[in-house]
Amino acid sequence: MKITKNETVSIARLSSSKIRARLLSGAVLALTMTACGQSEQTPVELSMSVRSSVPHLVSGGNALVDIRFQPRDFRVPELTLNNQAISPDPGSFAILTEADANADTNPDIRIMRTLIHGLQPGANTLTASLHGSETQITLVNYPISGPVISGQQQTPYVCLSALAPDSRGNARRFAIGNGEFLDTADQREDCSLPTRVDYVYRSGASENFLPLRNPSQLPSDVISTQTSEGIEVPFIVRLETGTINRAIYQVAILHNPQNGEPSAARPSESWNGRLVYSYGGGCEAGYFQGNTTGGVLRESMLAQGYAIASSTLNVNAQGGCNDVLSAETTMMVKEHFTEQYGVPIHTIGTGGSGGAMQQLLIAGAYPGILDGLLISMTFPDAVTYFTDSQECSGPWRRYANDPDNALDEETRALIGGWPNWYLCDQSLGLRPDRISPFGCSGEIPAMMHYHPQTNPGGARCSIYDGMRNIFGEKLYSSINATRPFAPSPHDNVGVQYGLMAMNQGLIDKSLFLDINEKFGGWDIDFQPTSARTEADADAIRIAYDTGRITNGTAGLSRVPIIDDRPYLDHEGNFHASIYSFVTRARLERDNGHADNYVIRRHASSLSLADENLTLMNRWLDAIKADSSNRPLLERIVAARPADLADDCFDENGERIVEPAVFDLTSVLNKTQGEQSRCNALFPPHAGLRLVAGAPLTNDIMKCSLKPIDYDDYRVEFTSEEKQRLETIFPQGVCDWEQPGQHQNSNQTWLSFGPSPVNLYR
Repeated sequence: MKITKNETVSIARLSSSKIRARLLSGAVLALTMTACGQSEQTPVELSMSVRSSVPHLVSGGNALVDIRFQPRDFRVPELTLNNQAISPDPGSFAILTEADANADTNPDIRIMRTLIHGLQPGANTLTASLHGSETQITLVNYPISGPVISGQQQTPYVCLSALAPDSRGNARRFAIGNGEFLDTADQREDCSLPTRVDYVYRSGASENFLPLRNPSQLPSDVISTQTSEGIEVPFIVRLETGTINRAIYQVAILHNPQNGEPSAARPSESWNGRLVYSYGGGCEAGYFQGNTTGGVLRESMLAQGYAIASSTLNVNAQGGCNDVLSAETTMMVKEHFTEQYGVPIHTIGTGGSGGAMQQLLIAGAYPGILDGLLISMTFPDAVTYFTDSQECSGPWRRYANDPDNALDEETRALIGGWPNWYLCDQSLGLRPDRISPFGCSGEIPAMMHYHPQTNPGGARCSIYDGMRNIFGEKLYSSINATRPFAPSPHDNVGVQYGLMAMNQGLIDKSLFLDINEKFGGWDIDFQPTSARTEADADAIRIAYDTGRITNGTAGLSRVPIIDDRPYLDHEGNFHASIYSFVTRARLERDNGHADNYVIRRHASSLSLADENLTLMNRWLDAIKADSSNRPLLERIVAARPADLADDCFDENGERIVEPAVFDLTSVLNKTQGEQSRCNALFPPHAGLRLVAGAPLTNDIMKCSLKPIDYDDYRVEFTSEEKQRLETIFPQGVCDWEQPGQHQNSNQTWLSFGPSPVNLYR
């Protein structure tokens, strides 16, 4: 393949940071047999890399590839795929300098960037050759419908067209964002739908995006926007909707349709080169495709030139609360984005509640998919959160609301260190029990729901059954039969509920003994039992080893994190601020500090979203600019913007900069404001396990046990009370100074099938 000396070379913007590429026109994309004299006999430097994914995790039959070569004349590398000569697609082909490609700059090196089509299922061999040199790479291709790393796909699985109607009897539809809904008439068995492209725009006369029905003609009322790169462009958004990994995805990007279709070789001139990936909240067992994404039509982000992507399986309430599936879907959608729109300078995650869970879990177990995290209403993960929440809504709520126990509301709340009893009794108590098999989403037709008697083979809607690809199955007895269910990692053997409250003199020893004597547990169907719950040892190991419980090592030490914490504790909202402190405590324990994690607290009426995005972009740009050989975590900390630190904002908007601190004694005695201005404004609360003496990391599923030591109590027990305590805890009590049983740091990049495989071992 070659171009002649007189051939015109066009210039195209690769991103709004003024990267420029030399593009080969379609007229010169023919393979030539012209001899090149002596130079043909002398090998040149030649190498190849995949930009859209890692080579062994390609999906959809396409891959964006860079071939690095040393130009000698006007020839470029020739390509073969599986021993068949191929010609690059003229619309997705460019010759770049190393500086253009964000690589170490060598003026004697060029990079040929091209989209390779037609990969067969499984392994493919791509070969590039030039002037006697040859380089090969193996591309392992998976179907666009998945799976790639998540293992066996969830069954049953309800496509959009078959979702149960909502509570008013209306069909559930997917709103595209231009006033129309997806047509599901041609939805296939694998839930795939035809890809469509729509345009919307912003007008000064409307607060909403308006449909652009005729992209060949710009509307007279379209407004302009200035991107973060200082470029003035029409505020027109290209909105792509399709299906990947059985999920409905969307990509939104600023683009003027009169400039032609964007591609990896010709990115939109309006794009600032950054991708934001949006995650939605909730946490349910899945079994359905869903009809919403994490949201891509975000005006302030798009106005600055950020591209935004998301999918229905990145909404935690629709994706089965399965972060491996969410990671896989993110990886596949991001791969598609890179192939169609260009290589992002970096990818920023954003989302609250279950959206924060997904970001932390993906970054921890699959580092490299996300470069920075913007989390809000944070939970560190689903597994440890549901330890507290399900104990509250189950055993403790039953005990506390029993009129025979005669507890006032203050005491009921005190045992969990909550701001009020409403949080446990109503906010959590009236929500579905996520570790119960019965809390199925309304989207799943009722005839598919599990019932031990009427439908024992139905869909079990515990989050662990929703993650059978990870937790596997074991046989359990249920209604005179033995059936395969996913095991549970939850355990409360040895937990002394209310211990810290008793030691602070806030409850008496008789109540402490009565609570622990009657607390009980639950069975595999989350039905109450008088005995404490014992976890499945394999489920605990799996939860730790595979990354279903976050820790500070592995991936979370490789990303900057901004935790935006709107304060909801006073409302009795289950999005309690304690979970920000829990998440950071894990980083502090495992890394010796949490300087890559910033907590920003404020009233829910104040939004810091735009400011946080700007700060994160600056942070990531500074990390990228650091070419030192220091460990990555050191570079992340050094790159943090000087004006980004733990802070809070009072009702007048005054910023108070001080370290975010948590102290359980101050929480229980309501004296937090004496140590911290921010805690006076936004006092964090606790949870059942913390008041039982657990560490702030709150990630011990099954505690190590020790014999009862009466020196641990600030009260004197009588001989009769001691006998009673030893009857309650015959195996001993939790030794919170020891790691939990089977507790370990997680591996990264596991692929699930019959047994997990580490893809980078």
